[in-house]
Amino acid sequence: MYVSYLFLGSYIILAIWIIGFVTILRKRLSCMAGMMAAMVLGMSMGLGMGTLIATLLPDQFFQSAMISMLIGGLIGTLAGLPISIMAVLDGMLAGIMGGMMGAMLIVMVPVTDLNPTLKIIAVLCYGINFILLIMLQGDVKADHLSQKSFILSKPLPMFLIICIGLSLMFQSTIIEDSPNNNLAYQTDSEPTGTSEHNHADTNNTVTPTNKNDQELLIIATDYSFSVQTINLNSKQTVKITLENKGKVEHDFEISGTAVHVHAGPGKSSSKLATFKKPGQYKAVCTLPGHKEAGMISIVNIS
Repeated sequence: MYVSYLFLGSYIILAIWIIGFVTILRKRLSCMAGMMAAMVLGMSMGLGMGTLIATLLPDQFFQSAMISMLIGGLIGTLAGLPISIMAVLDGMLAGIMGGMMGAMLIVMVPVTDLNPTLKIIAVLCYGINFILLIMLQGDVKADHLSQKSFILSKPLPMFLIICIGLSLMFQSTIIEDSPNNNLAYQTDSEPTGTSEHNHADTNNTVTPTNKNDQELLIIATDYSFSVQTINLNSKQTVKITLENKGKVEHDFEISGTAVHVHAGPGKSSSKLATFKKPGQYKAVCTLPGHKEAGMISIVNIS
């Protein structure tokens, strides 16, 4: 989890760097350059913060989106404040939009792709803000810029910080220290049919009867799963099969783990998984609108 705080720290440093540059040289920057700085910084920081906060607050989309929009809007506002009211509005709206987009992106990305997604967003944010600093320097006369020997006017220190941050990030992972990351899995590449070794009781709860050979069948319709509560044993392999009897595609993803099974209409697919630690998880269909329509199950690992 320390890598998440590395992301947070690096984004804060970049935001302070650009805001400090704009504030100190505000009388030397054109109004257009100031508006551009506020908009670019608000959007990029909102996007970066949105992805990070949504990762730190899994299954809390509303809260993460609101916090991300607030932070992005605040950063954009601070960047535009030394320039003009128009720059403030540009920065605020761009930051709000970036924060919302960042949170939505993490919700749509499978947990198995979380690490590369966050790293790609980090590279984009770093690159955009470094280019922004270079462009702002170009808007200030060289003789005046040379008189301002403060560190915020130098691109090399920012470049070194970016290189150090990227080197640490690409040697680390984001979710390995997560308390919910208790599952290792392997895929069964060929689709499978309906399993006859699963049992559903009248309470709509699935509990495998053979403790040495767990097998779980989930039937997806438009828009619900066949079971709402699933009980499994830890440290034993379970074959999870998703059979889609609906007219649109569905998937079955256990939030906070690497389990993600996808099946098209009228088809089925399976994955083998082993839970390492007991706990309670939420399983959802990650396709837009399906979770909200009721495609949610609770997975209890004992």
